[in-house]
Amino acid sequence: MSSNKSKSYIVFRDAFLNCHKNLSKENVYKLLNVEWNKIKKDDELIQQHIEIYSTKQKLNLAKNTLLLWTNNSNINSCTQSDVVTLDDCTLSSIATTTNTISTANTTTTTNTIPTANTTTITSSNHPCTAQEKLCNDLAGVNERVTTLMQLKQIGLQTTENEKQLKILLKQQKSMLYQLKRLRNSAAAAKRLRAKKKHKLQAIAESHPEVGLVLKTSFRQDKGRPSVDDTCPDLLVTIEEIAMLGGAVDDRRRTETVRSCLTLDDLRETLKMKGYDIKRSTLYYRLLPRRALSIDGKKHIRTVNVRLQKAQNNLHKKHEDGHFAAAAIRFAKDLATLFGNDCVFFLSQDDKCKVPIGLPAAKKQAPLLMHLDYVIKLPDHDFVIASRHQLTPSVYAACLINNAGDVGYSGPTYIAIRSAKHDKSVSANHRDDFNHLVKLKEFNTAALDSSNTVKSIVIITVDGGPDENPRFPKTLASSIDIFKTHNLDALFVLTHAPGQSAFNAVERRMAPLSHDLSGLILPHDNFGTHLDASGNTIDFELEKKNFEKAGEVLAEVWSNTVIDSHPVITSYVNSSFTSQVSSNIDESWCDRHVLQSQYTLQIVRCDSQDCCGEWRSNFFQVFPQRFLPSPVPFVRGSSGLVIITNDSEQDQFYGSLFQRLQLNKLIHKQLNSSSIPFDYFCTSVKQSISKRTCEICNKYFPSMERRKNHCKIHKSKKVIIHTEILSSDKDENE
Repeated sequence: MSSNKSKSYIVFRDAFLNCHKNLSKENVYKLLNVEWNKIKKDDELIQQHIEIYSTKQKLNLAKNTLLLWTNNSNINSCTQSDVVTLDDCTLSSIATTTNTISTANTTTTTNTIPTANTTTITSSNHPCTAQEKLCNDLAGVNERVTTLMQLKQIGLQTTENEKQLKILLKQQKSMLYQLKRLRNSAAAAKRLRAKKKHKLQAIAESHPEVGLVLKTSFRQDKGRPSVDDTCPDLLVTIEEIAMLGGAVDDRRRTETVRSCLTLDDLRETLKMKGYDIKRSTLYYRLLPRRALSIDGKKHIRTVNVRLQKAQNNLHKKHEDGHFAAAAIRFAKDLATLFGNDCVFFLSQDDKCKVPIGLPAAKKQAPLLMHLDYVIKLPDHDFVIASRHQLTPSVYAACLINNAGDVGYSGPTYIAIRSAKHDKSVSANHRDDFNHLVKLKEFNTAALDSSNTVKSIVIITVDGGPDENPRFPKTLASSIDIFKTHNLDALFVLTHAPGQSAFNAVERRMAPLSHDLSGLILPHDNFGTHLDASGNTIDFELEKKNFEKAGEVLAEVWSNTVIDSHPVITSYVNSSFTSQVSSNIDESWCDRHVLQSQYTLQIVRCDSQDCCGEWRSNFFQVFPQRFLPSPVPFVRGSSGLVIITNDSEQDQFYGSLFQRLQLNKLIHKQLNSSSIPFDYFCTSVKQSISKRTCEICNKYFPSMERRKNHCKIHKSKKVIIHTEILSSDKDENE
């Protein structure tokens, strides 16, 4: 009796565990012991519970298979409404019978249904899309047929399930037939291709001439042909193009030649030679920038040409950067107020010198080519002679739109001079200004309705020694411009050192530099003027050669169009340029000039005997005449507070009109009736008291200028000759 009891316990335990697989092992055995203690004394009750748990196990299996079939169903005849759902009511309504299904019968029935394993495609190098799609559909049908067969075996099949099974069996038979036809067709096509290939090989062997034609027309290799196969001489052609117009290495440390063509220029040149190649394909035929990178490993078959990226260093910071920028912002606010009909906004700068006899552009183009190969010539130093360069002075007019914003577009004038026979001085910029206002391309930008220069002129410069507004020669040239064109106001402003990249004219430099790519200016058009050592032996011939090189460069740039505006270029001979600087009348400057570290302001006075009548209502709109000094503010709990340190993070200078509105507040907080223009300029704070006149409290940008000004207090007219002054440098600070 005890042995039967132990066997009954084992059967009951297995049935109970199979029905409670979702519980942990510890909890399952606790429930098992509780259940067993209740029924262990009654054998009939034990058998009844065993049958109940066995039936639940089979129904759970059927429920899981039905849910799987429902989720994967995509046949129109098999919808979710046709699926028999099993819930607790169904389980309770089914009689607990002892009908069991043998594993052997289930296995036998399942094996009679074709599965996806019996319809797999034999491995092939080429994918058979139609066969793969049909096999995937057949695998889904087989899975559903298997599920319905299992329902039939456990006695849960309904009439709808039986109809669905018949439909699926018909589909299965049709799919097997279609798959067989596809395989037979693929095998027949393969045999046909092999037969044709053997026939073509036989023809090629018997007729060699026909064989060559067939070889070029029909490729033997599989896949897309590479560029190296279709263009076998591509690499040689790239090297030949890159070698044209090359220059030696900058520092003569490697025997390399640098070409000035960009990647786009190289592609266009190849198109002219009959090679239509994509930009990326051409890029991977060049040397990589980093060979060990992921992208660098894609450069497999390359030529000794490397792309060189132009250096773009970060702008240097300067302690006066915000102060100088605020002054320029005030000038732009003034231009916005009066508009394009009254204001001529000009930005000027000297472009880097262009060498003669060398490629004109080396680092200006965005992507440059660098060709590495050993020079076979005995002398590969292409430097012609020292100072064989041209100096372009670029003048960019900035038009003011209808909304009053100062833009970056407008006509451009370039004056080219010899770097050897001429100097970049303020007098040259004065003469260039007088010339450009006469050009018809500058009529809209520079002239008013009466064909005279607009009454207000604003010029931004880069702050070089030939343009810095605090130097005496710049002052003298600016006074000449003011008097010659009878202006109401002339403002010359510059950024802090290292910040000249923010000048508007710098936007014009990139397209101008791009035009220099691949350009070599002639140095001996009228014959050589140098001896074997590079010394000049004929000065007149040298000037003619320089003039010819300048005319060639002017012709190149004159064909350039920047933002739909023309570029006017001319070569200026040094013999035609006036190098004589004007004199400075200190008494006149005291009434009309306000000069500071980064600004120069020349404004007409209110005396008609001195300056005549105003051409505009500048004085009525702007009665203070001169731009106010920039003052930094910070927003605090008590309102606006003036700060003395220019390095504050939350500081702001505001607009010109905000500055004028806060004028009383500034004088009250500083407890002063007059403020030197550079009072908040960090770099000159220590020198403000030394540069201020003790008699009239007027501030000057240098000790020399203050000294000359003090002479007018001796009641006599003082005229300063700029030629006897020291060179344009900061005098005794």
